[in-house]
Amino acid sequence: MTTISIEQIPRVGMFATIRNRRGVVSAVEPYDGDTGRLHLVHLEYKDDQYPIDEQLLWEIEPHASLLEPTDLPLVDSTDPMPTEDFDALLRAARWTATSPYLDPEQSGPLKRQPISSPFHGAVQIEDYQLVPLLKALRMPRVNLLIADDVGLGKTVEAGLILSELLIRRRIQRVLILTPASLRLQWQRDELWNRFSLHFDIVDRNETHELRKRLGMDANPWRSFSRIVASYHYLRQQDVLEQFLSACRTPEGSPHLPWDLLVVDECHNLMPSAFGEDSDLCKMLRLVAAQFEHRIFLSATPHNGHTRCFTGLLEILDPVRFSQTSELKPAEKARIQQVVIRRLKRDINARTNPPKFAARRPPKALVLQRSPKEAALSNAFDQFRKAVREFIAQGDRRRRRAGSFAIEILGKRLLSCPTAFAESWRRSKEGLAEAMAASDDDLVAAERSVRQDTGDDREAHNDRKLVVNCSNSAPFLSSSCLTSS
Repeated sequence: MTTISIEQIPRVGMFATIRNRRGVVSAVEPYDGDTGRLHLVHLEYKDDQYPIDEQLLWEIEPHASLLEPTDLPLVDSTDPMPTEDFDALLRAARWTATSPYLDPEQSGPLKRQPISSPFHGAVQIEDYQLVPLLKALRMPRVNLLIADDVGLGKTVEAGLILSELLIRRRIQRVLILTPASLRLQWQRDELWNRFSLHFDIVDRNETHELRKRLGMDANPWRSFSRIVASYHYLRQQDVLEQFLSACRTPEGSPHLPWDLLVVDECHNLMPSAFGEDSDLCKMLRLVAAQFEHRIFLSATPHNGHTRCFTGLLEILDPVRFSQTSELKPAEKARIQQVVIRRLKRDINARTNPPKFAARRPPKALVLQRSPKEAALSNAFDQFRKAVREFIAQGDRRRRRAGSFAIEILGKRLLSCPTAFAESWRRSKEGLAEAMAASDDDLVAAERSVRQDTGDDREAHNDRKLVVNCSNSAPFLSSSCLTSS
C-alpha cells in the first residue's frame, strides 16, 4: 500500500470531498495492520442526501481530497472565477446579509424568531399562514395538526415549515403520505414549483425501476431521503415490511430513522370509534413512531366521536395525549398547543376588506324548457321505461348494469344537450363494439385493471367497472364509461 504524507492525513474539523460528496471529518481513529497504518475516518456530510454520515478507511478511498479550514484559492495556478459565478456569489452574499438570524435574547422589536422560508418560495404568503410556522419553530419537536378551513392554504403552511426546517438543517429525511390522486400535485405543484424542493414518488413502478438500476435488494425507503407516497400503497403488508426494515437503527442510538412525517387528509387514517381500527390507522401507528417531527393536515379533523379525535392526537403526540372518550380540562388546554384551526369567517373578522367571500344560502331558480328540450326529455323518459322493461327479464347483474347506463345518460341530459349527444353517439358506437367483443377482450381488460395503481380503492373501482362493462353490452360500452 502506498504511504501518504502527514499533510494528506485527515484531521478533525477538516473539510473532505469523497464519493462525489462533501463533509466534515468528525473523528479519526488510526490503527496499525499488516499493510501499514490505516485511518478510520468518520465523515458527516453537509448535503441533503442519504446517508448523512459514514465511516470509511481513508487510504483505500479513490479520489479523496482534503481542504484545510483556512485554505485559499491558488490564484497563481488557477483561472479567475467566471463573471456569472462571481455575480451569483455576490447576490447570494447580499441576500444572506438582508435576512440575518437575529439573537433571540435581544429585546425590543428584534425579539422575534426570524424566518427564511417565505423568501425562498415562489408563493404569495398571507400573514395568517405564518402562524403555524412560528408555532412550529417554538417547539423542540414539531407535532402539529393543521386543521384550517378549505382554501386557507394548509399545504402552503406545511411547505413553509418543511422548507424552514430544511434551511435550518433540523431535518433531512422526509416522508409525505397523501391519497394516491394527490401524489403528483404534492411533488410538482406544492413542493417543486413553490419551494424548489425535489421529492421522489415511491410506488410499484418506481420500486421496479430502482431495482433494475441497483439490484433486486434495493430498498426505495433507504435509497431516497425525500419521498412522496400514497398511504394506501404503504399500508400493503409487503411494502410496510420493506419500510420498517429500512428504519432499523443501531441498538442504543438516540436518533430516530426519519425526521419529518407529513400526512395529508389525515382524517382518512383516524382510529375507529367502535371496534377494531382500520388497516390505514394501524399502519400510521407503526410508521409515526419512526419520526422525530409530525405534521397532520385535515380540514375535518373531528368526525363527532371524541375517541377518534383523541386517538388521532395520540398518534400525533403520544406524550401529551392518550385515546379517551372524554376530554378533561387539562387535555383541552393541551389541544391548543398542537392544533391550529381557523375558518374563513375568522380570517374575515380580522381583515378589512374581507379576504374571502361570504357564503349565502342557496336560492332556487325556475328553469323554463324550450319545446325541443321538452320533446327530448319526454323521448328519453320513454327510452328509459323501455330499457327497464327489457332488463327486468335478466339476472341481477344485467339489471344493475342497465340501470347504471341509463343513469349516466340521464346525467348527461341534465348537463347539456351537447354532452348528451356525445354520450349517445358513444353508446351507439359501443353497441357495435360490445356485440363483437370476445371473451378474450374482456379477460384482457380485467387483467389490465388488476395492475397496481398505488391505491387499492381505485383498483377495486376499476374491477367493478370491468364487470359493469362486461354485463352491459347492449346499453353501454367502455368508451361511454370513459367519457363519463
